[in-house]
Amino acid sequence: MNITDRDITNEELQAIYDDFKKIETQDGIPNNPQARHQYIAEEGDTVIGFVSGLTNHTIFYLTDMWVNENSRRQGLGAKLLQMLEAKIAMAGIEHIYTWTTGANNEKFYESQGYKIFTVFENFCGVEGYHKVGYRKALSS
Repeated sequence: MNITDRDITNEELQAIYDDFKKIETQDGIPNNPQARHQYIAEEGDTVIGFVSGLTNHTIFYLTDMWVNENSRRQGLGAKLLQMLEAKIAMAGIEHIYTWTTGANNEKFYESQGYKIFTVFENFCGVEGYHKVGYRKALSS
């Protein structure tokens, strides 16, 4: 055996991912490819808001939530998020998860009904700057 510190090739990585899928199939996990869902808010030719994420069976990972600086605190972020949540709930998604940093982001998600599931305190070595994991149940 030889253990090295080299970059893995795309082909090698794909073979590993294929094996992960094989193991899931053997464990009885149904094949359910990820799907991206998103909404884009535009003003003229300019994108002023974006919300996006990926499905994973009955879970949704919110990967992107952004509103440009001039459009913040006017309800656009809440509207985009609510539209996305409604869309994915109709597709059978039961829970949504996301990560955020910064006090204003935390207040936003909590105002939308999200609950903290974990906190990485002093993220990036910055005192008082935390990376927070949030989740929300979309169905009862």
